Amino acid sequence: MSTLVGQGLTDIDALALAVRDRESRRLIAEAITAYRGGALRSSIMSTWIAVSFDIIAKARELAAQGEAAPKAFVLELDSAIANSDIRKMQTIESDLLKAANEQLQLFAPHELDALERLQNDRNLCAHPAFIVEDELYQPTLELVRSHIVHALQYLLIHAPLQGKSAITRFDADIVSPSFPTSGADIGTYICAKYLNRAKDVLVINLIKALLSAPFGDERARFVGRSRLLAMTLREVAKAKTAIYDTTVPGYVAKKFDSVGDDVLLTICPFLENDARIWEWLSEPVRLRIKQLLQTAEVETLKAHAAFDAFAVGELGDVLLARLDAFDRNTQISIIGEHPKRELVRRGIEIYSGAGGYRTAESWGQSIVLPLAPYFTADDIRVLLEAVQDNGQIWDAGGTPDILNAVFDITHHLLPESRQYWQTFVDGRIAHNRGNTEDHYSYPGLQQRLAA
Repeated sequence: MSTLVGQGLTDIDALALAVRDRESRRLIAEAITAYRGGALRSSIMSTWIAVSFDIIAKARELAAQGEAAPKAFVLELDSAIANSDIRKMQTIESDLLKAANEQLQLFAPHELDALERLQNDRNLCAHPAFIVEDELYQPTLELVRSHIVHALQYLLIHAPLQGKSAITRFDADIVSPSFPTSGADIGTYICAKYLNRAKDVLVINLIKALLSAPFGDERARFVGRSRLLAMTLREVAKAKTAIYDTTVPGYVAKKFDSVGDDVLLTICPFLENDARIWEWLSEPVRLRIKQLLQTAEVETLKAHAAFDAFAVGELGDVLLARLDAFDRNTQISIIGEHPKRELVRRGIEIYSGAGGYRTAESWGQSIVLPLAPYFTADDIRVLLEAVQDNGQIWDAGGTPDILNAVFDITHHLLPESRQYWQTFVDGRIAHNRGNTEDHYSYPGLQQRLAA
């Protein structure tokens, strides 16, 4: 027995140290002590006591945050206690897991199943008078250990973030000015605050909330934040891949059938962050999206970030056709506001036709710099050839600063792109008869290449 008792105790101890509530930690410690001492029935009963206490503590915590269902549960419990209503308290204990699941939303289905097995075994241990002597319940060491671990993993170490209060807090976070805007920072933030110790049911609720936010009754709160919502969903998918892949296909297959045309295109940023969503949508919804992309006004397309749908191949062709049909100024505004890898060559082509110094500078700022993060080394070659071939560009006063910025943005493409930069700079120096200090010999690029 000593060998068995010693197995995995480090894991149990580590979990026990992570229990949030001090009294719950003390109670589960009693169960662990009984387990180690071989008092297995006592350990099961102590584990159930810890679970019961912790559920009630979490109910009180959620009630204090203003959630209706936990408040009703606590009111009923306190009334039974105040009136010494033993029968009522017994009923509450008997239905405790059901209340924790349905009213407090604390459990995923498999977690509820595990804790119901604990409750059943506790009843066998607590009522031996109703069992024939020869059939007295004898739990095994492994069974008791699994009950303790399940109680810790599924309940005791977690904050009560499974109900509406968690989603409300999350909604408030994502619309606040302090919410991160880069993918890596978003991932760090939501993992630390919500996901690292989140139960499956919370992750499922967060996924559904992110997918629903721009399309529901309160969508006005999320205007202009569809990309941020989509990026956040992507980070949830990275952190909780199995839950995401199980939840999203079935949810989007039904969710978007009832979404109106006025907001349906807001799905496009979500397609950019996970192109699989396109395949999970129903065929009627996909047909509606295609039709809207073909017919919507340009301001509608821009407002819903519809050009993010380039991530889906068949939609990319539709969007390129729409782009080509717009006038030059509209094309420039779309590229500048919605830069994409698919628009790089279109953007460089427009830039190459600049007919004046100020136009070259303006288009360099509004087209080239937004697209630069999507450049390949060959795109740099094409860009520099366009500058070299158009005197209105290379002789514009602001072009050196623009190219310096492109160099810095695409620095990760060195050394592959170095030859193109060097050829361009050498050509500029030669044009200025060897004067390396001249503004139009691009001294900033010379310094960067030397470094």
